[in-house]
Amino acid sequence: MKRLILIRHGETDYSASRRYCGFQDIPLNTRGIRQSHKLKDRLKKIKVDRVYSSNLKRCLETAHIVFNDNLIYERKGLREIDFGSLAGLKYDDLKKKYPGIYKLWEKHPERLKMPKGEFLPAFARRVERCFDEIIKEGRGKAVAIVAHGGSIRIILLKLLKKGLDKMWEIEQNASALTVVDFTRGIPRVSKMNDTTHTRG
Repeated sequence: MKRLILIRHGETDYSASRRYCGFQDIPLNTRGIRQSHKLKDRLKKIKVDRVYSSNLKRCLETAHIVFNDNLIYERKGLREIDFGSLAGLKYDDLKKKYPGIYKLWEKHPERLKMPKGEFLPAFARRVERCFDEIIKEGRGKAVAIVAHGGSIRIILLKLLKKGLDKMWEIEQNASALTVVDFTRGIPRVSKMNDTTHTRG
């Protein structure tokens, strides 16, 4: 792989209202669609050889808007963490109803298993396995991945050789663009969580 373009899906009603979404198949909202079109304009001169996307609606919609002429390779392994019984809760609701879980998720996410959902290390292994396959398929190519905040964080932690305890050091906003260039296999992040295209 010579270049990796990581894109978090555009805004949804869940992200706008600060709700945990996870495996729930929520579409982009009007603002998310607009963000995706702006990102398409921004990337129109950038060559991309292969495009991969989480198979959830909000990512596929983003991918098809941004890369409309490209074949989109769907990957279930790129899905967000399964929040289980926490899915649909607002961040503030979680803080009030499950303060212990909220504190662990905020301070030590690597120790938390979502009730009826995924354990963070298991989620990380899933995403990393999927990313390893993408690396093999994308040798010498410019690859774009459209995914979720959590799965993009896992990919970046792997590339930067950081542990899961550093997860919250990486910010990922709606429609954010991150670009990683590779020199002799060594990753160099040239853009991180760039959302300048969403302004105005």
